[in-house]
Amino acid sequence: MKVVFKLTDITALDNQLEQIANHYNSSVKLQDTGQGKFIFVRSRIKIVEKSKNNEKYIHVWGAKQEDINYLSQHWGEPIKVLKMKMSPLEFASEIAELPNANDLTKEDIMTLLEVTERDLGKYSRFIKMASRRPSASDDVKKANNILEKIA
Repeated sequence: MKVVFKLTDITALDNQLEQIANHYNSSVKLQDTGQGKFIFVRSRIKIVEKSKNNEKYIHVWGAKQEDINYLSQHWGEPIKVLKMKMSPLEFASEIAELPNANDLTKEDIMTLLEVTERDLGKYSRFIKMASRRPSASDDVKKANNILEKIA
């Protein structure tokens, strides 16, 4: 599942991220863009700090219900929980949003976005065709580059 939390109090965010990283036996890292931090537990879960319109959000990929319960203790109830299968364009956007996506393996992407190998193949074929169009979005082009690297 993908889960989104909207932060109401960002003063304790760094502390909370450290506690969560310790809980998952991981560490907090700076995103490659230099804006925001993330926690990545290989082949399990990815937690990313994002800003939009001067508001802070936490995006979590690969979350199970017990993860949502744990993270809700820090940030309250999520504002969005995605359980259904994504469209290929949504899938491309999700891959494009993953920080440091070029360092991920095929298994990492399958786990984080909760897709089977068969679904990943379908998404990859569609995204590859869509990326050839002159009107292809940046997300589709970026997702295609990432998927080609892990193929």
